[in-house]
This record gives sequence, C-alpha cells and structure tokens, in this order.
Amino acid sequence: MQLFLERLIYFWAGITAIGLLIAVAYWAIATIIYVAFISLFVAIVATLFYHFYWSKRDN
Repeated sequence: MQLFLERLIYFWAGITAIGLLIAVAYWAIATIIYVAFISLFVAIVATLFYHFYWSKRDN
C-alpha cells in the first residue's frame, strides 16, 4: 500500500508540474502577443503623427 501511495504522489506531482508549465507557457505567450499588438498600434500612431504633422511643421 505504501508503494502505491508513493507512486500516486509521484504521478500527481508530475501531472501537476506539467500542467503548471503549460499554464505558464500559455500565459507568457498570451502576454507577449498582447504587448506586441499594443506596441504595433503605438508605433503606427507615432508614425502617422510624425509623417503628417511633425515632419511638416517647419514648412
């Protein structure tokens, strides 16, 4: 019975660790994609501002 419980704990710990790694990987990828899209839109707005306003202010 002790061997069974020991193996049960090992399997539970392994499955839990795999699940946590998957959750952390998903969170990291989702966060990176979210930040990348925000950065893209900020870059587009900054480029539009520079192109249509800032570069022509002296003319």
